[in-house]
Amino acid sequence: MWHRLQAWLNRLPITDPVDRRNAVFLQLFLVYQGCRTPLIKIYLLTSEWDYMTSTFFSRTVVSKDLSIAVDLGTDLAITIAAWFGLYLIRVGKFRQAVTQFLATQLISGLFAYAAFGYKVTPGDTLLLISLALGGLMLGRRALWTIYVSILVICATGMTTDYLHDPSQHASFFAAYNGLLFRLFSYALITIILDRSIGALREALAESNRHRQQLQHEMLERERAQEQLLHAQKMEAIGQLAQGIAHDFNNVLGIVLGFARERHRLDEPGAELGTDAQALGQALLGVEMAARRADAINRKLLNFSRRDTTRIEIFDAVEAALDLKPMLRQLFPSAVRLHFQVPDRPFWISFDRSQFELAILNIASNARDAMPREGTFEVAIAADGPHAIELKLSDNGIGMPEEMKLRIFEPFFTTKPVGSGTGVGLTVVYNLVHNASGSIDVESEPGKGTTFRIHLPAVSGQHEDIALSMHGVERQRHAEHTLHFLAQAVDQ
Repeated sequence: MWHRLQAWLNRLPITDPVDRRNAVFLQLFLVYQGCRTPLIKIYLLTSEWDYMTSTFFSRTVVSKDLSIAVDLGTDLAITIAAWFGLYLIRVGKFRQAVTQFLATQLISGLFAYAAFGYKVTPGDTLLLISLALGGLMLGRRALWTIYVSILVICATGMTTDYLHDPSQHASFFAAYNGLLFRLFSYALITIILDRSIGALREALAESNRHRQQLQHEMLERERAQEQLLHAQKMEAIGQLAQGIAHDFNNVLGIVLGFARERHRLDEPGAELGTDAQALGQALLGVEMAARRADAINRKLLNFSRRDTTRIEIFDAVEAALDLKPMLRQLFPSAVRLHFQVPDRPFWISFDRSQFELAILNIASNARDAMPREGTFEVAIAADGPHAIELKLSDNGIGMPEEMKLRIFEPFFTTKPVGSGTGVGLTVVYNLVHNASGSIDVESEPGKGTTFRIHLPAVSGQHEDIALSMHGVERQRHAEHTLHFLAQAVDQ
C-alpha cells in the first residue's frame, strides 16, 4: 500500500528536479492541512463551543458574531487553498500551488490579526509555517517577502489593540514594543533559513555541475573507447599485412597458371572442342581465384572500417572459421593452427567485428609467446543450455601467477617498449563483459596459456530467425555459383 502511494505521489508532470522532490512532501502536507483544519474546527464547534466563546470570541476586539465569521472564513479559505494546491501540483503547477497556499495563509492571518487583535490571537504557528514553507519551496526572495509580510501582520494586530483601547498603553510606541522583539526573532529565523537554503541550493548547483561534467567525461570515454577499438583493429591489420603479399602472390599465381592455358588454342592440331572446354574450366578457375582474392580484400576492408558498435545475431563457429586465413597470416609458418569446432551453428548476440577483434588480440599475444614454433588452437563448445565457450590456447612460454592476476589491467604489458600498448587484453575484457559474458585465463610458465570466453547463446525464436536469414544467404550464394558454372559450360 505504501509503495503504491509513493508511486502515485511521484507520478507528476514536473521537470525541475528540486520542485519534483519537494512536491512529494508538499502533497502530504497539503492533505494534512486540508483535513486537520476543518476537523479541529468541527470538534471545537460541536464539543467545546462554550469554552471557545468564553476564552476567545468574547475577548476579541470586534464583536462576537464578526469574530466567529472571520474565524470560520479564514479556516475555510485555508482548507480550500490546501486542496486546490494539491490539484495544482497534480497537474504540474508546483510553484503556483505553493504561492496561492502561502498567500491565502498570510491574508487569512492579516484578517485574523486585524479582527481579533495581537493579544488575543493564539500563537505564531501559522506565520512560522508560512516562513519555513516559503523559503524551502520558493527560495530566498519568497523567504524575505514572507518575513516582511509577517511584520506587517503583527503590526496590524498591535494597531487594532491600540485603536480599540488606547488607555491601556502609556504611549503610542509602547503599543508596538512587541514588534521590536518580533523584528529580531523572526529576522534570526529568516537568516538561518536563508543561509541553509542558500547552502543547499549551492550544493545542488555544484552537484549538477559535477553531473554534467561526469556526463561529458563519459561521452569522452565512449569516444576514446571507439578510437581505441579502431586503433586495435589497425594494429591487427598492420600485423596481418606482412603475410598479405604472400597470400595474394599465391592467388595471383593460380590466376596466371590458369591464364596460360589459353596458349593451347595456338598449338598446331589442337582440337577446338576439347580445348574450348579446357579453356572454359581454366576461366572458371580464374574466376574462383579472383573471388578468393576479392573476399580476402573485402574482409580486411570491413574489419578496418571505423564504425560504432552494431549488435547482430551471427554464428560464432562460422565467424571463427572466417578468421582462419587472417590467423594463418598472423602466425609464422612454423606455428600450427588448429580449429576444433562443432558441425552445428552456435548463435550469439555480439558485434561481429568486435568478436573478431577479441580473437585477433589474443592470437597476437599467443604469437609473441611462440616466437619459433608451437600450436594455436581455437575451440568452440556448448557451455550449458544457454551459453557457449570459446577457448583460445597456445603452448608457448606461459606466465607466472602474479602476471596472470594483472593481465587485464590497462597499460600493463611485459613486452619491451615499442612492442605493445598494454591495452589489447583490456579491450577484450571490456568487450566480453559488455556482452554479458566472462573471460578467464589459465597459464603456467612453460605450459602455455588458455583463454576461456563464456558468452550467452541466442536460442528460441531469435535462433530460428537468424538460421532462416543465414539459409537465405547461403541459398543466394549457391544459386549464383550454379548460374556462373552454367554460363561457363555453355561458353
